[in-house]
Amino acid sequence: MGSNTEPEARRSFAEGVGGLSGDDLPDGSRDTAHYVRDYLATLAALLAAVDTDAVVRATDLLEAAYQNGGRLVLCGNGGSGATASHLACDFLKAIRLEVPGNRPFEVIALSDSPALLSAWGNDAGFAEVFAGPARTWLREGDVLLALSASGNSPNVLRAVAVARQIGATSIGLCGYGGGALAAAVDLPLVTSRRNMQQVEDLHLAIGHLLFSALRDRIQGRIDHQ
Repeated sequence: MGSNTEPEARRSFAEGVGGLSGDDLPDGSRDTAHYVRDYLATLAALLAAVDTDAVVRATDLLEAAYQNGGRLVLCGNGGSGATASHLACDFLKAIRLEVPGNRPFEVIALSDSPALLSAWGNDAGFAEVFAGPARTWLREGDVLLALSASGNSPNVLRAVAVARQIGATSIGLCGYGGGALAAAVDLPLVTSRRNMQQVEDLHLAIGHLLFSALRDRIQGRIDHQ
C-alpha cells in the first residue's frame, strides 16, 4: 500500500455509540416533526462520533500529496459518485480561487464522464469502470479517495487495488461497518450505521471537513498539530 496506518485507525468511529450501528429508519411511529427530529438527532450523534485523529491523518495525506505535486482522484457509485463529483469541485476550484498565489490541486472524480463509464462498462464490465481510468490518472504518491456507503462496491475495490499497485495512498469513506473497503485502503473512515441516507450525509460532511482543513492549512490559518 502507499502508506502504513496504525491498527487503531481501522476501528469504526460509531462503534459503541448508542443506536448508531443499526439499520433502523428514523422513528415513524409519531408525527413527521418527530421523524425529522429523530433523523437529525441521529445524524448529529454520527458527526460527534467521527474519529478526529483519523481525519487529521487523512488531512496529512492530502496535504503531502498537494505539496509534492500529487493528484487527488475520487470514485464512488450513485450518491457516493455525486459526492465524489461535489468534492472534486471543492478541492480543485476552491483551493485555486481561495488560496492566492498557490497552484491548484490536480483533482479528478472518476464518476464524471458518463460516456467513459459506459464505454468501460460495455467493453470490460462494470467492475472495471474506475480501475481503468485510475491506471491513467494515479501516480505514485497520489491519493485515491474511495467512497462506498456499503463498503463493498466491486468497482471501488478494484480502483483501490490499482492504487496499491501504483504506489498511491488510498483513503476510504465507508458505511455499514466498513465492508471489504475498510480492510483494503490505507486509511479507512468507517461508520457502523446502516442507513444509506445518513451514511451519505456523513460522508459529504467529512469530505467538506477534509477540504476545509486542507485549504486552511495551505493558507496558514491552522497549524499541523
